[in-house]
Amino acid sequence: PLTMRTLHIIHLPHREDRLVTLMDELRVQQIPYRRIWDGFWDKELPARGILKAHQQIVSYAKTEGLDMITIAEDDVQFTAKGAFRYYLENEPAKFDLYLGGITWGNIKQDSSVDDFSGTSLYTIAARFYDRLLALAPGLDFDRQLAGRGLFKVCHPIVALQHNGYSDNSRRLMDFKRYTDRYGRYKG
Repeated sequence: PLTMRTLHIIHLPHREDRLVTLMDELRVQQIPYRRIWDGFWDKELPARGILKAHQQIVSYAKTEGLDMITIAEDDVQFTAKGAFRYYLENEPAKFDLYLGGITWGNIKQDSSVDDFSGTSLYTIAARFYDRLLALAPGLDFDRQLAGRGLFKVCHPIVALQHNGYSDNSRRLMDFKRYTDRYGRYKG
């Protein structure tokens, strides 16, 4: 059943503020099956740590022989109660990445996107594991994927990134100016 899917979440242990917000999001979404993975803080190049954190989960999925795995970052913000269930129920039949929302990108009529930014919530299919695992460290991995797969975006989007301090950008971020153009799931 859809409610049995485990959500694998990347969390930087030093970001206690995000853990509080994350636990609230999980409670509201009624997500009982989750596993929180320690992220990797790379002071010199944050994007390298982000990629390594995502790759550790994808590597686990590959080793375990999972046909797909759903991953979230600790600053995920769901758009309404029931958004995670809606995301799961509307999963497309075929995809490499199924994104709960994006921060940037042009979503086509068929809900696909060739180039995007934002991996707050996504499901990756087994056939795409090796592609993600082969990405070069140091560059934002979502940007490296441009034009390299079948990327479907949940419509309306169900997940955003909480505003606040970005370890990657090293500054306070307000994502609203990027995401306001996308239709949001409202429950």
